[in-house]
Amino acid sequence: SQVELSKTDLRTIGIDAPINLSGDLTKAGSVKVIGPEGEIELDKNVIVPKRHIHMTPKDAEDFDVCDGDSVMVNVQTDDRSLIFDDCIIRVNENFSLAMHIDTDESNAANVTMDTRGSIVEYA
Repeated sequence: SQVELSKTDLRTIGIDAPINLSGDLTKAGSVKVIGPEGEIELDKNVIVPKRHIHMTPKDAEDFDVCDGDSVMVNVQTDDRSLIFDDCIIRVNENFSLAMHIDTDESNAANVTMDTRGSIVEYA
């Protein structure tokens, strides 16, 4: 298993972890969590998730992108519109179309569950 947190979360609790795509535990951080029911230690399992877009193969065909491509996404929100660069395309037949960003990125752009984005450029 892996733990995915924002850079702010990690900084707050004193953990150093890289920004990686989900599943990539290269240089991942470690954490020990102690709670009322006991403790758990995760060695080299903590990352900050790299922003990415899940797509089905049909979505990828419609957008003319391939698994692993990097795109820019324009997000229009009230007072905080933003273009996210280096969004990695992840294609799998079990995915549904969705962009995944962490809490810090979401807050920076004032994103809500209703926010939509547009791919504006391919890197």
